[in-house]
Amino acid sequence: MLVCQCYIGRVPKEIDHQARRRELADAACRVIARNGLAGATLAQVAEESGWSIGSMRYYFPSKDELVASALQRVGERIDERIRRRTAGGMSLADLRTAALELLPLDTSRREESRVLLAFLAQAAVVPELAAAADDAAQRLHEPLTARIAHAIQAGELPAHLDPGHEATRLQLLIYGLMVELATTTTPRPHLAKWARAILDEHIAALAAAPASPPEHHAPARRP
Repeated sequence: MLVCQCYIGRVPKEIDHQARRRELADAACRVIARNGLAGATLAQVAEESGWSIGSMRYYFPSKDELVASALQRVGERIDERIRRRTAGGMSLADLRTAALELLPLDTSRREESRVLLAFLAQAAVVPELAAAADDAAQRLHEPLTARIAHAIQAGELPAHLDPGHEATRLQLLIYGLMVELATTTTPRPHLAKWARAILDEHIAALAAAPASPPEHHAPARRP
């Protein structure tokens, strides 16, 4: 009679590799936000996450891969908040909400802004990072374009507006506010109030835009 061997003991827990990659990417975001891109090392991220260097390298063999994952994670976090706080809404009010999620008005958003700005600064001098920078910009651009297009269809914005062009203008305003919020020494409550007022003025001007379109359009984002 065959006797099946039984192995008694704890069954190894199934590893959620995607969750671990997110955990490491979040740790990388915190390190980059504190030390900048050049000052962030695999050793620092390992210490921040509580993981060993060997475990880090299993998921991210190089620093470049870890940095790219951190940037992608910033986009995921922003996407998740926009979906949650707008509940899928596409109105002009939802456009404002989406834009505010891109501004560093609290600890989490300040961290994300520092990661994004650090990456964009590095991409300006490292051609290999240009494609990832374009992808990050596109990911921020898409929810703005979609909501502007919907607001035009719903009659909340003038019909002559070009959604992609207006999303680019709004995104450039957001980038400017992001830099100001991330670098100024102005007391934060006053700064947050000022940033919201600037954003509201832009959206109000958009709603009252005259029928003559601008002569020069910004180059379209990559599909």
